[in-house]
Amino acid sequence: MAIIAKGIPRLAVLAAAIGGLCLVPLETLSHGPNLCLWCHLFHIAACPACGSTRALSAFFHGQFSQALAFNRNVFVTAPSLISLLALDLLRLFKRPMFRSCPPQRRLEGTTQL
Repeated sequence: MAIIAKGIPRLAVLAAAIGGLCLVPLETLSHGPNLCLWCHLFHIAACPACGSTRALSAFFHGQFSQALAFNRNVFVTAPSLISLLALDLLRLFKRPMFRSCPPQRRLEGTTQL
């Protein structure tokens, strides 16, 4: 319960996001409706983030030219996501699994049972 109280770890969020983008077929995302909140609120043709989800999905499926066509920011965001995931995995594996207990001190003048 303490983990939930602190918030969801970034490693879990990144792994779920990258895993989801790898598992969902690109065709499912590319034929869907435009759900961009900024485009609907401000009635603009396209915001700088439009197509990012489709671009990341295409990137993680290995279709780099299509990813570039969806959004050019993908060549900054995808490596950033991968490096954050790698950093979190390194921290996870460098952390000791079991914490050693500090040695118990004997109080002077007491007997040990």
